[in-house]
Amino acid sequence: MKRYMILAAICLAAAVACNKQPIPEEVTPAAEPIATYFYDGEEYPVHTAVYAENATSIMVRISPMMPEENQTTYAVIGIHASLEGTEIDVDRAWNNDDYYFIYEDPVKYYSQYRKLQEGTISISRDGDTFEVTADIVLPDGVTFQFEYEGPLKPVID
Repeated sequence: MKRYMILAAICLAAAVACNKQPIPEEVTPAAEPIATYFYDGEEYPVHTAVYAENATSIMVRISPMMPEENQTTYAVIGIHASLEGTEIDVDRAWNNDDYYFIYEDPVKYYSQYRKLQEGTISISRDGDTFEVTADIVLPDGVTFQFEYEGPLKPVID
């Protein structure tokens, strides 16, 4: 019986040793964020930022997700093209005409059809270099702040 116990212990030790995962030689660090934003007082990195435009609007989309990841968390800041370069007071502007804002993460969703409580939004640019600011209070009182100055790539469909 003692032999069987010793044999079982050796087999168990061999099985455990075979299941060890190899240690990676080099762990690739996460990319540096291009900016940060604040949502409900918490700071989040921005790893993806792009813009899109048409005849009537300019939109900037930011996300803490890496570009190759599924963009489950993002914010969209948009303005009417005629208001480029001006600071828009959301309390005095037309929601969905002069500006729009969308925020989505796995728990919260703020539709562009819900008017913001207060704050300002601004988008200006020179070529593909943008200056984007948003300091706003969302419909339920949650704050959102974002400032960015630098190049953005256009959205590719």
